[in-house]
Amino acid sequence: MQSIGERLEDARKRKGISLREAAEATKIRSDFLSSIEQNKFDFELPDIYKSGFIKNYARYLKLDPEKIIADYNAQQLSSSRLGKKNSGAEWFGSMELKETESATATETAPEEETGSSNFGRISAKPKTASTTEEEDTEDGDKIFYLKIGLIFVGTLALVFVLFALIRAILGSGSDGGTEFATPVDEPAGIESPAEPGGETSSSVSANEITLIAEGNVYVVVKQQEDDAVLFRETLSAGESVPVSKSGPVDILFTAGENLIIEHNGERVRPKGTGTAKITIP
Repeated sequence: MQSIGERLEDARKRKGISLREAAEATKIRSDFLSSIEQNKFDFELPDIYKSGFIKNYARYLKLDPEKIIADYNAQQLSSSRLGKKNSGAEWFGSMELKETESATATETAPEEETGSSNFGRISAKPKTASTTEEEDTEDGDKIFYLKIGLIFVGTLALVFVLFALIRAILGSGSDGGTEFATPVDEPAGIESPAEPGGETSSSVSANEITLIAEGNVYVVVKQQEDDAVLFRETLSAGESVPVSKSGPVDILFTAGENLIIEHNGERVRPKGTGTAKITIP
């Protein structure tokens, strides 16, 4: 059975599309696409972006994006379980090896010659074996607890690093609000909906925004007050989607040059290109 990357790569090659062409069409960096095709999903981005890239790439290649995402989630879950299993096997294997070495050392310990009697030789051997076994047991316990402590500290540090990274990414645009966006003129081919009575609506409710795509763009709308995800989808050129909100929202996207956001009668376009985030009050 083909892996996720192999299916994506075969679909791209069958269509005669280069990585560069795919990157320009999907607005996803070509090195990310190359890693995905090689089943290397360890590049430094939150999992929400990885899932969005894979889904967007599958849709671009006319594959079933939901099937690809389901296989990706199953693969990540399987990798996580396998890593935990191997880690546990390594610990128990190390303990078993230590106990085997201790038993071997005890069995091969030479008898001490006391020169006095058979009773003296018999009593000397058990004393040496007992002492060795106790020392080995203490050493094994120390090593085991040391490993547990190191693993706990390492895991805690990793959690803090990941938390700081995610917070930095999600918070990169929260202070600036809409200063990261610039007003745009009415784009060709997109008309404002007419209100009853023949009047043209130039504004929408303060609790509603409209996402307008001029090209392929992956968009996530997240409400600040309760962290609810209001919208998460890839828009194609010409698509227009209204989103109801309550209070400020963070809007994350992969291709800012392809996105227009309409709010309170104004249309704004994010500054710059590529992946970024803005906040709408």
